[in-house]
Amino acid sequence: MKLTILGNGYTSKYLSEKALEKGFLVTIISRNIKESNSQIKYVNFFDDKKVSKILQKDIVISTIPPDKDEIDPVIASYAKSITLNKNKINYLSATSVYANGTVYEDTKPNPNNHRGQVRLNAENSWIKANIETVIYRITGIYGPNRNPIERYLKNNNKITVKENYLPNRIHVEDLAEIIINFIISNHKDKILNISDQDLVSNLDTITYIAKKLNLPKPNIIEYNSNEVSEMAKSFYETSRIVKSNIIGHHFKYSYKYPDYKTALLELTKKIINK
Repeated sequence: MKLTILGNGYTSKYLSEKALEKGFLVTIISRNIKESNSQIKYVNFFDDKKVSKILQKDIVISTIPPDKDEIDPVIASYAKSITLNKNKINYLSATSVYANGTVYEDTKPNPNNHRGQVRLNAENSWIKANIETVIYRITGIYGPNRNPIERYLKNNNKITVKENYLPNRIHVEDLAEIIINFIISNHKDKILNISDQDLVSNLDTITYIAKKLNLPKPNIIEYNSNEVSEMAKSFYETSRIVKSNIIGHHFKYSYKYPDYKTALLELTKKIINK
């Protein structure tokens, strides 16, 4: 099977590695080509003829978010190719399309900030291009080289705390495995929420790790909407619990990292012992 991943960032690395393990022939299309794996074919996003041909026939995963103009660059350039594709089309979105509260795949999107609305518009553009598109609504991604402990160990032990705010997360390895297995198993669901179900605050997690490893205690900073970026505000001012009616039900999956505290503790130990 041929799998093409649009984008060559953090998540793509793990998706491509998992796909190769499963026997896929993998192509990565990117505006910034970094040929880091000899098993992967890399194609420049601006090579219109080549990209158009690939996107018409391969299984496709897009990891590319809307651009600075709030437009999906893939659909803007290659909507016709996506429309002609008869294989699996997979778009990686975000749970920012939901409002507050407990949300499932059948919860109607209702963004309560502009960032979420932009993401919902991107979802709709993919569905319009190909009605068979599968939408993955993903919570906060963490893993090696992308987690709060990286900054903490560099003597920045400030932890922002907001009452009643609990973030939803997913380890990048679980994320990649879920998506690739979902494609292989050929499920018919068109929306999938991806979250590890382990709701725990950053403060509780960092305090736990600091105690275990004899690190400095967190420096607690109370959340102030006037002192954070618009992106940070979009996270902190929405309180939702992301659930799935699919994962663990008719799509069986056992999380490799179900416990955020334990997972981050192990990541911390690896950093310290480098």
